[in-house]
Amino acid sequence: MLTVPNCLRRKHFFVIFFSVALFWALPCWSAEPTEESIDTRVLRIFAVKKSPYYHKPWKSPDFTQVKGSGFFFSDEKNFPNRKGLILTNAHTVSMSESVQISNGREKRRYEAKLIGICNSADFAVLEMEPQELRSYEERNGEIKPLELGDSDSLRVGDKVLGWGYPLGGERISKSEAGEISRIEVSRYAYSQELWLMVQASLQQNQGNSGGPVLKDGKVVGISFQGMKIGDRINYFIPINLVKNLLSVLNEQDRIPHWRYMVQFMFPRIKEYFNLGADHGGILVDFIIPDGGPYQFGIRKDDILTEIDGHPIDNYGDIYFEPLGQRVYFAEILNRKRVGDPLRLKVVRDSKVIELNGSVTSGLPKLVPKIFTTANYFILGGVGFVELTSNCIENMGKSGESFQYRYQNEFPKKPRQKIVIISEIFPEYGLVDTTGFLNHVLKVGDREVLNIEHLYNLLEELRVKGEKKALLELSGNMRLPLDLSNAAELDAQIKNKYGILYMKTPNGFFQ
Repeated sequence: MLTVPNCLRRKHFFVIFFSVALFWALPCWSAEPTEESIDTRVLRIFAVKKSPYYHKPWKSPDFTQVKGSGFFFSDEKNFPNRKGLILTNAHTVSMSESVQISNGREKRRYEAKLIGICNSADFAVLEMEPQELRSYEERNGEIKPLELGDSDSLRVGDKVLGWGYPLGGERISKSEAGEISRIEVSRYAYSQELWLMVQASLQQNQGNSGGPVLKDGKVVGISFQGMKIGDRINYFIPINLVKNLLSVLNEQDRIPHWRYMVQFMFPRIKEYFNLGADHGGILVDFIIPDGGPYQFGIRKDDILTEIDGHPIDNYGDIYFEPLGQRVYFAEILNRKRVGDPLRLKVVRDSKVIELNGSVTSGLPKLVPKIFTTANYFILGGVGFVELTSNCIENMGKSGESFQYRYQNEFPKKPRQKIVIISEIFPEYGLVDTTGFLNHVLKVGDREVLNIEHLYNLLEELRVKGEKKALLELSGNMRLPLDLSNAAELDAQIKNKYGILYMKTPNGFFQ
């Protein structure tokens, strides 16, 4: 999936990870039900979720209860002969320890299990346990899944409805028909990834996340986020996006993650690159060395002019026939899988070049959003963590400097991540640790690529019999580690603070 910020079509020079859309566990929609059984087909979701300390992941997590909405659906292509399937939002059930559902007729809760999740596009699939499904149908009648429609047929001005379980009551809630006001590729608040989304003037509130959006009695979307600073500014995930990704739910490495930065073409920059005033295209400002776009053949300073036969204008838009409107060209890539054919035209050194090949996978961000526990280890009384946007959020005020320095940066090398010291335990013997809670740049004269690389560098020194290691930190700070006594010191810390794991369980993840 292409991660070129939508805002860069108007602003360039740097990438802005701007989340004006404060995602809600959205609630409340409506329409006249197509059947009286709507209150047993649209469900209330109860999830008990882990709330990890991403900046200090060695601490035991808290647990919180999250409420959202969902609905029964069927999919014979991807889930043949399966009953009791439920669609909801990923942010409602991600990292959940247990999930239960209820409906608008009874307060009884039924067990459900998570069978697939796509955090990137913020949706998840649940399934009722067979015994629970039988019990549910005995009380509520045979399940009639909602029919999935065609969101590509939606147009600005269309009326849609929604259902869900917002805060303020226990029963199902509906809203008056809302009007679609915008269809565009934009950033999902939960994952910070770019996907197609639809804006509609539906009255939604916290709790309706995962509820169905209907048009002509068919599901055309899933409610997922809104804006607190505006009135009736709410969004839903187009159902075709969900249908397209259901086939790779259990092999999400097939979703391409292309990371590079582009800027729009204005007259002065066209003159510099010897282009005519009417020439379309956008300029590639940066690509990750050996990343997905680079492997495909794109280079810095290429001007992208065409994708799969669609001319790209100076703001990165194409006319996309399925949607009947102009949309950011990332939508072409978002509908492809790794290995699918792709055709690009670029201008390079004043020459038009055609790039034909297969879509490559791409690389992770420098500071990613993660949906698991964080990468970390403790050694010699020092706690090291790989920096993520989750970590920055956990750190509160102290995380602002990391956000300012790194959140909008791209990796300069493949698999590069930022490793920080997030805690120096009192047993280390340092009175004031403030200036040392920073980015780890080097071990001796060797640059640190990521947390696994740092761990291996230190282990390598210990195996060689080195007694000490000197860490170079940002801000021109140095911090020595006593490798010879690290095991004894760390055992003391582990027992004293009740730490279960001194490094990421089951190994570091990429």
